[in-house]
Amino acid sequence: MKIEEKEKNEIAIRVDNLDDLWYLSTILGEGDLVFGYVFRKDTSSGDMNRAKKAERKKIRVGINVKKLDFQEFADRLRISGIIVAGPEDYVGVHQTINVGVGDEISVIKEWSKKDKELLGEAVKNSEKPVVYFLAIEHGLATIAILKTYGIQEFASIRKRGDEDEEFFGEALSTLKDVWDGRAPLIILGPGFYKENFVNFAKDKIGNYIMVQASHGDLRGIYEVLKSGALDKILKEHRLSQEEKLVDTLLTEIKKEGLYAYGINEVKNYLNMGAVRDLLITDKNYKKYKELMDLALQTGAQVHIISTTHEAGKILESLGGVAALLRFR
Repeated sequence: MKIEEKEKNEIAIRVDNLDDLWYLSTILGEGDLVFGYVFRKDTSSGDMNRAKKAERKKIRVGINVKKLDFQEFADRLRISGIIVAGPEDYVGVHQTINVGVGDEISVIKEWSKKDKELLGEAVKNSEKPVVYFLAIEHGLATIAILKTYGIQEFASIRKRGDEDEEFFGEALSTLKDVWDGRAPLIILGPGFYKENFVNFAKDKIGNYIMVQASHGDLRGIYEVLKSGALDKILKEHRLSQEEKLVDTLLTEIKKEGLYAYGINEVKNYLNMGAVRDLLITDKNYKKYKELMDLALQTGAQVHIISTTHEAGKILESLGGVAALLRFR
């Protein structure tokens, strides 16, 4: 997330990733004023044209917020309300502003201390790495990091001897200096050389995604970004992370360990500061907003789990809310 504070309680916000949409859905509330771009039918046509299909035009409007709908796996936040600022013909009309990654809005509201803290947290999180790349071809390996503001090259390793193993070992060691093993790792390059590296390193790197590219350097990384393959990879990674969280919860339940589920039990542990991870299904995140507020106050991580896959359905069967604990 990028923000720019303006005057009269107005803050301009650019959405950089899906987590920013969750932050917005938590910060915004009924009665706030949100400005953004929408498409409306052109009402300026004369009588002769009214029988024809009206063209849609892009206009900037301000709406008084009445309803928020965070659709995580549609990658958007729907902000609905009444138009109170914009072209005169549209004032007083119901309107929804759809906000997705890359969109910009402006918000005017009474900003609480907690609102400002959440904005600061979203900005800070946007600076964290999104994806790690290892591009490799004969004699050259490039390690780079995708952040919300673009690609940052971390290292370029050249083969100095005749042996691939020595070269692969140096590339792997350099990768492990920067990659924490949690963010997605994409290994890319031309031909079979990347597969030779994977065969050498697979026991040491755990999960990775292998992608074909024409070059084993920054050119190959930009090729993958332009291809659209990254969007699918990130969604699959998000699903994988959610499944791991629910699997961990089920393991803790089975061994009667550090877990809680159901609103009353989870709330008690939140009040104790004992919750490490709060898990809420997408169907219940509005219903349990109070729990999310408590989690943020006590330093717990909040995870919205989609009910479109099996892990989310399991969590829903447990009441739609659960927690992994620091202690009992």
